[in-house]
Amino acid sequence: MILFYIKKFIGMILMPIPLTLLTLTLALCLLSRFPKLSKCLIILSILLLGLTSWSPVANRLIATVESEYSVFDIAQPVDVVIVLGSGHNEYVNMPAVMQLGRSAIFRLEEGLRILRANPSARLFVSGYGAGGKTPHAEILKQAAIELGIAPTRIITFPLAKDTEDEARMMASFLKDDKERTNNRIALVTEASHLKRAMRFYRNEDINTLPAPAFKLGASESDLRITAAAAYKSQRAFYEWLGLTWQAIKSQILNN
Repeated sequence: MILFYIKKFIGMILMPIPLTLLTLTLALCLLSRFPKLSKCLIILSILLLGLTSWSPVANRLIATVESEYSVFDIAQPVDVVIVLGSGHNEYVNMPAVMQLGRSAIFRLEEGLRILRANPSARLFVSGYGAGGKTPHAEILKQAAIELGIAPTRIITFPLAKDTEDEARMMASFLKDDKERTNNRIALVTEASHLKRAMRFYRNEDINTLPAPAFKLGASESDLRITAAAAYKSQRAFYEWLGLTWQAIKSQILNN
């Protein structure tokens, strides 16, 4: 549990905006003793924030992690559709669909598109409940039911805190059920997250078919500096860190 929160904290501070603030803070602390170094750090922080918020740069950064997979072809038959957890805001007396965050809505919609093309397939949804909230998996299940999916087709994994947990718990379920051992599985998440997610499932000896829910990048960029561009850069940074940690952890375990 502690390692989980440490990992999340490190990931948070190494995003472009927090990193800019940390660099500026360091520059101010060093200003009186090391004025030249402080000026360099200030310039560096301005460049970091400006470039990562500039659309041409942001689109190139996000393309490095989300251009590998195309839209899922529903002509491919599948037995299981996995929709990885994202996030939601809990509101009383509001439909579950309206509680889902943007990423979760895109993921669920793509999962249901594939599920409807495969009437006998099961839907796996996951995600825990942070801070005593309703588990995200339960909100996804209720949203899927609201959108016409029979409850008997949905299996929840409400204890999974991250993608590695999701892969481990679902692999255990699939391997315990002999009828589902050789299932064809569509893995649904946003395009930038798919490469890392598929590696987690491969590590559990589960082969999945990539199903990107949506892409942030644009083929054509304007020259504006925007919050939307900053978010694209943030997603790219986040996935680079995740892939790096995944590779380091794999090397440690294999040695």
